[in-house]
Amino acid sequence: MNETQGASTPDASAPEPQQLLQVARAAAGLAVAAADHATDAVCHTRSGSTVRLEEAMHAAHAQALEAEKYASWAAGWQAESTGEYVLRRYATRAVDAAVRAQAAAGVEATAAALRGQLDREPTAQEHAERESQRRREEARQEAEERAETGMDEANRHQARMNAYYAESAVPELGWTAGHMRVLETAATGLLYWRDKQARQATQHGQWEGGRKISADRTRALYGARFLLATRQADRTLVLTPSPMGQVALELARLHPEGLYTTDRDAYQARYARAAKRHQRSDDKKAAARRLPPLDSIALRLYRRPVTLAEQELRAQRDAAEQWEDEGGYCPGVQTPRPAAEAAPKPNTARVRPSVPASPAASSGRELLRRLFAPRWAARPTRDPLRTVVRRPRRTLTPEERRTVQDVPLLNFQGALIMGLVDPVPNASPMPEAEGAWVREHAWAAHFSTVDSKYPWGFYRWATCERGVCWNCLANRCDLCVHRQKGGPDVDDNSDWVYGPTGQVVARLILRADDAPCVWWCRCPCAKDGPAPDRKPAAAAMVEPAPEQAPPAKTTRGRADVNASQGALF
Repeated sequence: MNETQGASTPDASAPEPQQLLQVARAAAGLAVAAADHATDAVCHTRSGSTVRLEEAMHAAHAQALEAEKYASWAAGWQAESTGEYVLRRYATRAVDAAVRAQAAAGVEATAAALRGQLDREPTAQEHAERESQRRREEARQEAEERAETGMDEANRHQARMNAYYAESAVPELGWTAGHMRVLETAATGLLYWRDKQARQATQHGQWEGGRKISADRTRALYGARFLLATRQADRTLVLTPSPMGQVALELARLHPEGLYTTDRDAYQARYARAAKRHQRSDDKKAAARRLPPLDSIALRLYRRPVTLAEQELRAQRDAAEQWEDEGGYCPGVQTPRPAAEAAPKPNTARVRPSVPASPAASSGRELLRRLFAPRWAARPTRDPLRTVVRRPRRTLTPEERRTVQDVPLLNFQGALIMGLVDPVPNASPMPEAEGAWVREHAWAAHFSTVDSKYPWGFYRWATCERGVCWNCLANRCDLCVHRQKGGPDVDDNSDWVYGPTGQVVARLILRADDAPCVWWCRCPCAKDGPAPDRKPAAAAMVEPAPEQAPPAKTTRGRADVNASQGALF
């Protein structure tokens, strides 16, 4: 690199990563130019002793190599998928090496000026331009990945994690491709067992004839509970995949390389894994003939990715439904109300299971049975999609605004972040008096302590009951939190059962049908498309009239009740 290239000045208006790359390249150029100058000094010297010049030349060349190394690492920074702080460190090291190279060569230390580029704080305009370019680049990459995969970021991540789980779980199953074909046949609903033989029926309901299926593999899969049997009137057994079998089949499809080529190879792998040294030979062989269950971690963490098309169809289907049990609202659709009451009663509370529950516990027994029953027994085939129900916001009265303003600043900020400044309650079967009784007599002390710090409570609200985000409350709808996130916040649809001393004793699935609990900022502003114009800070936002009475601080309970389970989200 010549002296002109080494002296090139980085563009200060460039985005920060590009500017750091330019600084690293300029530093490497200056270091190489300094090393070349030291070499020329040795070659053109007329004195008899060149020891000092040679030492300077070697020192300058060593620093030039150091600067080029860091400049090369900086050029490949983006491929390493590391943070910008790594790129900044590379650029700093390159500049330091260039300064030392110029000092060793005895030339003017022009590389020191590059440190100003590293230490200079960007102006507000530069920062805004860099942020805009970063967001445009992220949006472009997201659009390309969506077009390629048909999934959003969360589901793409889930697909990658599923493939990771499959790499370790499938070899441990000890399956061949024949086992997977048996499960695929069962997934079609055509696999049946009669007269000690498994067959694939030609059509549903006709359990006669059809292609034979391996009886040994079918029996092994059924014995390991990958298959479930339903007895027909003629004593024929119709075999379908169990929930564990469905997950195992999907994982096997993701990683077919984990399947063994022959039954003998699969048997030997199971024998090596299941045989114990102290066992008899017959016991070892019997253990190897049995198929092991699916790894519990893979079974628990696997989730089927959902495409954007499926999400859109689901949203359209749900928009046409009447959300009676949730008090949902859709534009142009009459808002349903419970038949037994004119308005919802926002009064549920969290109860510890070890403490006697309130009189409303009897009304939740049927719901308890549904919640704690096996999830696959009565669960409809629904996917946990990002369902959005556009329910209206509510307006705080002047008295309620004073209540919010009296909250300590730290808790007020937390309420803003969680959307609990103006929550919107769902309908609840627990009356207000019973909710107050539960909070007074059944709640653990730490529940009451945390709950009392927030204007309307903390543990009482589900995700779908949250109100308006902090940006929209500040009239910055162009920065709505869900516009920034690209979609709503979805709860994990679970909670925890607590013991007498407050310790977690069990995980509770709050919705047996896996319907998601979603926070979608209740401001009527658009969450996608072009950003709305920024409103003046002093302008008052026109809020809709409240459709229901807002809850008082001591009369609202969260909808997930651990003991009586009187309400869902």
